[in-house]
Amino acid sequence: MTMSFHWSLLSKFDKFKAYFNHGAIMKLILSLFILMSAFSVHAKSVQIMSYNVENLFDAKHDEGKIDWSFLPKDYPGKKEACAKENSKYRRAECYEANWTDDKVEMKLSQIADVVLKEKHDLPDFLGLVEVENPEVIGRLTKKLGYENFEMTNSPDNRGVDVALMFKLNADIKKISRAEHVVPVDYPTRNILEVEFTVGGYPLTIFVNHWPSLANPDSWRVKAAEVLANRVKEILAKNPKMNIIAMGDFNTIDSNNPHPFKTVLEKDNLFSDTVEVFKADKTISDADKAKLPPGSYYYPKKSEWNYLDHIFYTSELHDGKDLEIVVPSFEVYLPSFAMKELKRKAGSEDEKDRKIVMIPNRFNTEAKSREEMGFSDHFSVRVKLNYPDAAPVVESNKDAKKKAAVKKKK
Repeated sequence: MTMSFHWSLLSKFDKFKAYFNHGAIMKLILSLFILMSAFSVHAKSVQIMSYNVENLFDAKHDEGKIDWSFLPKDYPGKKEACAKENSKYRRAECYEANWTDDKVEMKLSQIADVVLKEKHDLPDFLGLVEVENPEVIGRLTKKLGYENFEMTNSPDNRGVDVALMFKLNADIKKISRAEHVVPVDYPTRNILEVEFTVGGYPLTIFVNHWPSLANPDSWRVKAAEVLANRVKEILAKNPKMNIIAMGDFNTIDSNNPHPFKTVLEKDNLFSDTVEVFKADKTISDADKAKLPPGSYYYPKKSEWNYLDHIFYTSELHDGKDLEIVVPSFEVYLPSFAMKELKRKAGSEDEKDRKIVMIPNRFNTEAKSREEMGFSDHFSVRVKLNYPDAAPVVESNKDAKKKAAVKKKK
C-alpha cells in the first residue's frame, strides 16, 4: 500500500477536522481507519468446494470389489460375476454395461468443466465423493492442475471412496492425514481427515460420504458420532483448531433420529453453512432466492434434498484469524451441467407445467460428452478469509532459549 493511497483515504475525513483538534482523539480515529483499510486490502482467502461426481471409476477391476458395471463388456470374468447379481435389474445392467477407458476420459473432462469452465480458478481445497481409487483420482488431479491429493481406502464393497485435492504453497501447508472407519452392519465409506495450516492458522478438513438413504437412519447417526467424537478429541487438544466437515451426508429432514440435530449440531459443535446463510439477515432475499431448493433432486418422488453440506466449528466464525465468509456460500453447477425438467403445477395442461433446472446426471451408456451428462448432485462452495500477516509461532528451539535465559536470571 503506497503513501498516496493512505492520504487519498484520509482525505475523506477532512470534514471531521472541524470537530476535532489534532490531539489524541483525531490520532486514534485516523489510526483505526488506516488499520482497518490495511486489513481489508491485505486480507487473503481460500476457496473450498465439495462435489459428489457420481461414480468416477476407472475401467480396470479392483480385486475384491464389485465394480463389474464399470468395466468393458468383454472384460475377463465379467460375465460370470454379473451372473451372481441377485437383482434382475442389476444383473441386466451389469451385462450390458460397457465402461471403457475412452468413457473414463470423457468423464474426467466433464468434471474438469464443472470445476473450471466458469470459475476459472482451481479451489484451494476440492473434496470429491464417489471416486474409486488412486489411479483414477491421479488422472483427474493432473487434468485439473493439482499436484496433491489424499483419499480413503474404505471397505465399501463397490470400491467407492472419498478424496481431497489441495494446493500447497507459501500459505497452505499439509500437516497430517488420517481416516476413520464407520462401524455399521455393512461396509461403507471411511471419513477422511486432513490437517493443514493456512496462513499459519490451523485447519482440519473432513470429507464424508455417509451410508445411503436405503440404510437405517441409525447408520448415519453412527457416522455422525464417529465424526463428532474425533472433532471433540481434536478440540480438547487444540481449542483453536478450525474445522470443516464437508461431503455427501445422505441425510434428509425426515430422518429419525436425525444425525445433525442429535449429534453434529448438539451443543453447537457444528454449524451448517446453508442454514446460517438462509438465516443471515445481512444477506439479501434476492441472494437467498438464488439458492436451489436442494443439492440433489430425486425424480421418483419429485423431491429436492440437501444431501451435500459444508459444516464448520465456532472458531471459524468468531471474527478472528481464519474466518468463514458465509455470504460467499454457493450451491453451484454451471448452466451447461443442468437440464430442464417439466413438473406438474396443477392440471395436466401443458401450460400449467413448471420448468425447473436440475443436475444433468451422468449417463454411463453415452457415446459422446454431449450425451454423457455430469452428475446428479450440485456442488457446494464457500470461501475462508485470513489476515495477510501470519501469526507468530514460537519454535521449540526459541522456547528453550528463553527458558535458559530465565533460569540464569
